[in-house]
Amino acid sequence: MSFLENARNSHLLNEARAFFPAQMTLLATSAVIALVSLTPTVFMMQIYERVVQSRNVFTLLALVVISFFLVGLWTVLEDLRIQLARRVAFALDEKISPRVLDTLNRYPDTLPPNQAPLVYQDLANLREFLASPLMMNLLDVIFVPIIILAAVLMNIWLGVALFLLTALSAMLTLMSQNATKEDTARTVMAANRAHEFGRTVQSNAEPARVLGMLSRLVARWRSLTVDSVGWSHLAADRARRVTFPLRYLRHSLPMILQVVAVSLFLNELAGPGLLVAVGILSARVIGPVDAVANGWRMIWNLTLSVDRINAVLIREAKKVSHVSLPRPEGPLIVNRISVIPRGRDAATLQDVSFVAAPGTVVGVVGPSGAGKSTLARALTGAWPLARGSIVLDGHDISHWDQEELGRYIGYVPQDIDLLPGTLAENIARFEPVTGENSPQLIAAVKSASILDIVSRLPEGLSTRMGADGRVLSGGQRQRVALARALYGDPRLVVLDEPNSNIDAAGEQQLGSAIDSLRAAGAIVILITHRMNMLSYCDQVLVLNGGAVHAFGGRDFVLDRIGSSAPKQLTDERGRTSSAQG
Repeated sequence: MSFLENARNSHLLNEARAFFPAQMTLLATSAVIALVSLTPTVFMMQIYERVVQSRNVFTLLALVVISFFLVGLWTVLEDLRIQLARRVAFALDEKISPRVLDTLNRYPDTLPPNQAPLVYQDLANLREFLASPLMMNLLDVIFVPIIILAAVLMNIWLGVALFLLTALSAMLTLMSQNATKEDTARTVMAANRAHEFGRTVQSNAEPARVLGMLSRLVARWRSLTVDSVGWSHLAADRARRVTFPLRYLRHSLPMILQVVAVSLFLNELAGPGLLVAVGILSARVIGPVDAVANGWRMIWNLTLSVDRINAVLIREAKKVSHVSLPRPEGPLIVNRISVIPRGRDAATLQDVSFVAAPGTVVGVVGPSGAGKSTLARALTGAWPLARGSIVLDGHDISHWDQEELGRYIGYVPQDIDLLPGTLAENIARFEPVTGENSPQLIAAVKSASILDIVSRLPEGLSTRMGADGRVLSGGQRQRVALARALYGDPRLVVLDEPNSNIDAAGEQQLGSAIDSLRAAGAIVILITHRMNMLSYCDQVLVLNGGAVHAFGGRDFVLDRIGSSAPKQLTDERGRTSSAQG
């Protein structure tokens, strides 16, 4: 699909219509530039046909003054066009970028996993392209017919020759690009695979180095890179063969036009000025066409970027508007939910149901792969349901606005990354914090018992975290994530293995935080593999194979799983009992 077809069929075009006056100004400016760019051509013709023959100094002076004025106007208009294009590019980026990134992260199934990270660069590519020299050449190409029309007015035979040669050049360009389109697409895909693999290796460099895998991973990355280079060479070789006539024509074009001009002059159908002007005229026509042809790879990459951005905008258009709902106070009702993770065909959570009243702590246990983390993601709204419903205080959570619901949810995932920013910003969920005395911030710090962590940091709560909080250990990051979950007034708190990296003292502090949440009337879902943490729970849900194995009061379920639980659970319970004894 061509660039123009992409634009015509995309939601991006609808967004760009908001800048219609600016677009019309760009086109009008380009049309005037096309006209005034004829100044050197007309100047040379008039010099040879009027000044040289008449030897009139005043005519020369008039031509110089008028021509220099028009060349100055040409320069100013080009500068204004670039500035206007930059403003349009920035305004369009400002209009769509926040929405694109919000939609991409809110609905992660919008694009395939290997394409979603590319959207960040796609937005930058679009912004830069709209104000690039290549875009200016595209605008110039649109008004090449004005220059050809001017050539017709100078001499009809010259105009016809210029038109035919330009049309032939454009046709050969389209043929060459069409011939290499598939190879170019494969090159881009292979390069993206190599880039993604390289990024993954870099993020896992430490275990790869320790386990002696690094050299083999580098070899794998190199093979992917060679694949990309191979497709690139194939595209280049095919383009070289297909574009040979095109290159030959371009190199010959000035001579062909000069032969036409000389023939017209010898037959007294044109003046001597045309012999000099024809070279300038041909450069004005072929220059933009050549630039666009040479930049076709960039245009092709842009079409891929536009496709991805358009896919996100289409998903945004399907977004359902949500009503504002009051602070939830009622129970959590999970009714026969099933979840199919992205990229899988089978459900990892099937027909799960339970009810939790306010002020209740529900412990969730089960062997690895039982669906515990899937349940956590479903309860927080992070993953969509394939079937069933999750109702909080009488309202299906899918009816809530995610930003609004997020204020009442606390969540500690298994994998914890702290975002670039201060510790205070990370805990306060990047809400504006007016100093370290913010009551909610201090309350969260105290509830999570991380004052010891804060006091050891060089700048306290103002200490900046790394991209994934590397300034803190795994256990410290887990405790900070607990503080983030407790920030504000959470009514549903989901803790997915919150004690996997903390010691016994940390577990006691976690237990105190859970007791405080229970006393405040919050619903707590505690996913754990340590049976001793169930002492803080009122109810226990046992999952096995994605289904409910048991659910009920803590003591009832613990007695039941002693004889009927999956082996991993009974082993864990036995180890815990021995340790406590």
